[in-house]
Amino acid sequence: MSGGSYNYMYCRINDEYVDRMFDSQLNSMMKDLVDVLHDLEWWQSCDSSEERYRDTVRKFKKKWFKQTKIDVQKQIESKFKQTKDELLKEFEYLKDVE
Repeated sequence: MSGGSYNYMYCRINDEYVDRMFDSQLNSMMKDLVDVLHDLEWWQSCDSSEERYRDTVRKFKKKWFKQTKIDVQKQIESKFKQTKDELLKEFEYLKDVE
């Protein structure tokens, strides 16, 4: 068995939650999430590629997160603003320097 970087958490989630959600859509989503967690763990354990993980994430998001391009652009802009604000706070001490 490969993996191990996350203590095989994907196996435990599979055993504890898949087909136990009492809702067919949630059961399906949990199965797909276990696939994402599996590929994450195997990538981090150097047993598979980052590309495989990213492809699995892309498929999961496309299926479960019905986002538009505009939604994604807004998230990106928000993250840029958040990062900018954090950096401005961090370097505020430079205002005193002449």
